[in-house]
Amino acid sequence: PASPLITTAAARCGEVAMILMILYLFDNGVSAIGLSRDRLRPGFYRGLVWSAGFGTVAALAGWVLFFSGIQPLQLIHVNLPENSWEKILFFGVGGILAPVAEEIFFRGVIYGYVKAALNGLLPNRHYGAIFGALIISTTAFVAAHTGISGIPLPQLVGGIVFCLSYEREKSLMTPIVIHSLGNLALFSLSLPPR
Repeated sequence: PASPLITTAAARCGEVAMILMILYLFDNGVSAIGLSRDRLRPGFYRGLVWSAGFGTVAALAGWVLFFSGIQPLQLIHVNLPENSWEKILFFGVGGILAPVAEEIFFRGVIYGYVKAALNGLLPNRHYGAIFGALIISTTAFVAAHTGISGIPLPQLVGGIVFCLSYEREKSLMTPIVIHSLGNLALFSLSLPPR
């Protein structure tokens, strides 16, 4: 039987291919979601900057929690597979492939199109549309991760940061980089000590 991670990887690849095909057929291609060629490299570099800032804030918050008697690693712990091969596959699928697919869907499609729809409906169009799209796309993002035990704090904070970075930088590559590095950091912090 195929590993569930391989099935997940295949599903994510299919999801990305289908969304991109729809964008090419019915919209302006990938530029409609902030993935135009001229935005990839700057978006990547901005994603690194956002990740460094976000990582610094998260580390400081972790220290505050630790010195307050709360174990911060328990709040962000991810259950990793036991098998080494499965663990490597988990890092690849959950740390790279899933963030690409999720950012294309939640920020590129849901956030982008909800923001465009709200722009014509709300009195304070610009900020109202941004806020409404942020709430809707982040709620959908958190709901998609409900199988995770505990409070979905990383998903809630992540969803907000991903939306804000996408809105600010106008490149979907920025939240993709933040999401990937964030997931890889969470997985690495969840590795058992040797």
